Amino acid sequence: MNKKGDGGLVAIVIILILVIFFGWLINLNGRECRSNKDCGNNSYCGSDFSCHEFPVIEKNSGNGNYVAPAIIIGLALVITAIILRWDKIKFKTEPKKEEPKEEPVYHNYPLYYTEQIKSK
Repeated sequence: MNKKGDGGLVAIVIILILVIFFGWLINLNGRECRSNKDCGNNSYCGSDFSCHEFPVIEKNSGNGNYVAPAIIIGLALVITAIILRWDKIKFKTEPKKEEPKEEPVYHNYPLYYTEQIKSK
């Protein structure tokens, strides 16, 4: 019913849309790059739309000396094998010379007397 009041509201909405559109255009034009082609040879386009130089990664050659660790691991394996087979390892020793044992004589045993009587 009041057409003048509707015109003011429409004008505010149009102005608001134009401000948002121009802000978006300024944001697009403020970007330094959009792809890697926009940057130099030693640069790339980052996620913040600016050019960054490629990082220099130095690779250290791993020419270390592995003799000591190899010896330690080898000794550990040998010691483990000895521990696990300790019962089966036979150490060479000279056999003991056993003196012949005489059977004990039981004088109260009846066979002793009978055999003595028969042998006489």
